[in-house]
Amino acid sequence: MKLKHIYIALIACICFACESGTSQNKNYITDLTIDNNGLTCDGITMGNHTGNIKKSEFSYGEKITLYYKNMTGFVLQDSLAYPNMDIFVTNKKGDTVMSQKDLFKNIKEGYTEEDLNLRSNLTFAAPMIPNNSYQMHINVIDKNSDGYFNLKKDFTIIENPLLKTKADGLTYKILYLYSQTRDIAIVDDNISPNESVYILLEDLEGYAIDADGKVDLLASISLTEANGRVINENNNLFPEPVSAVDLKDQLYASLKVTEGQISNPVTCVFKVKDKKSGHTFETSVDLIVAKKK
Repeated sequence: MKLKHIYIALIACICFACESGTSQNKNYITDLTIDNNGLTCDGITMGNHTGNIKKSEFSYGEKITLYYKNMTGFVLQDSLAYPNMDIFVTNKKGDTVMSQKDLFKNIKEGYTEEDLNLRSNLTFAAPMIPNNSYQMHINVIDKNSDGYFNLKKDFTIIENPLLKTKADGLTYKILYLYSQTRDIAIVDDNISPNESVYILLEDLEGYAIDADGKVDLLASISLTEANGRVINENNNLFPEPVSAVDLKDQLYASLKVTEGQISNPVTCVFKVKDKKSGHTFETSVDLIVAKKK
């Protein structure tokens, strides 16, 4: 049953290129706190797979990139800068929930400040969970001096608002849309024809477990066009009882809309019922299926 966990992600990284990136004054994010010594930049922008974003609420599994426009102030050696970076996240109590230090410890080469296009990539997933608030800390460090550029930004992880969910007796901690084709958590309603998409549930509880450690589920998934035509439907996703251990770990249903004439939006409905307790879960999402331009 297990497909994949999206673990996080403070997989922050750095890219270097002779380009100015996507930064524009109007796109600079302002809801952050900066403490710096020596190192400065013109501004910071943020983006995900949909383009530039300015927000503090992120869907579970969402991947973002922070772009630092024109970072300068490094003590140069032979006209080259040598940056490093630490990233960590704290919860509302101030406890560190994840941390990565010396992200560029093994990068030996230097870069001219003109060619330095500094970025941080982050994915918001376990051990962070939806409906909780956190604070990200990103520290840019000059390896050749005591210069630094530290930023803090408060943020909240939410369940994807595209998923309309109701449950009676079945509970869960994490629910999200995942594209295996693009290896991203989907945060908008756009998918491509033939794209492999999954609805994933984690830490599901509220079902009856038999003596063999199994759970007897009735589960279905359907895809219906805006004109009412049913594209696909499976009313028996689990013909045999499933392991309670695997079920708590992860439950998923897959969907794919093949290429052709589609009446958008396409509504996907995923239903789960525990046969013994009668407890239920249902979620639906409206998707726009179109080729990427």
